[in-house]
Amino acid sequence: MTELEIKKRFRQAGCWRIVTGAKHDMAINDSTGQKIPIPRHSGDIPKGTAHKILKVANLE
Repeated sequence: MTELEIKKRFRQAGCWRIVTGAKHDMAINDSTGQKIPIPRHSGDIPKGTAHKILKVANLE
């Protein structure tokens, strides 16, 4: 799963916004204030990392 695919899942959920950072982008939930870093990689993000990001955000 690429960085863009993960960001797309956050945007589809509706309550998340993506903020650009220096090394990582941050997905911020406006209703709860939860912040989740999304690493910027060329190519695919490791499968376990992508799964954990989506699991913490309750998107998987």
